[in-house]
Amino acid sequence: MTPDSQVEANKATVRKMLERLNAGDVDGFVEHLSPNYVRHCQAMPPERQEIHGPDGMRAFLVENQAGFPDYREDIEMLVGEGDFVAWRSVGQGTQKGPFGPLPPTGRRMAIVIIGMHRFENGKVVETWTSWDNMTAARQLGLFPPGVPG
Repeated sequence: MTPDSQVEANKATVRKMLERLNAGDVDGFVEHLSPNYVRHCQAMPPERQEIHGPDGMRAFLVENQAGFPDYREDIEMLVGEGDFVAWRSVGQGTQKGPFGPLPPTGRRMAIVIIGMHRFENGKVVETWTSWDNMTAARQLGLFPPGVPG
């Protein structure tokens, strides 16, 4: 496979992963992760800034689906180079259940997500992602504390 065709295959994998996630198919998303997968995200509480392995990511996604059952993420930009695929997407959903320590609010959020996957042998081995958790908290009515959004 040429380097350009590998980049295109990796971009297609990212699209497929989000299509499956948007359809509620967590296992279809996780099957594209390497056994030694690591997700990095500073927007999360310290204990969740790194998620290890497909099982760790599966647990996170299942919890996210329980908190935001109508969650979907739509890619707005996808760029690939070498073993990396970067994206900009919008994630949106209504918080119908708890998410971590956050109680359900019944409110909707729509946030910009920026991330990058690193691939090895056709599998995602590492992800870096970032999103504006203050905007999410404000949209959900959780920030500033005690002030309805």
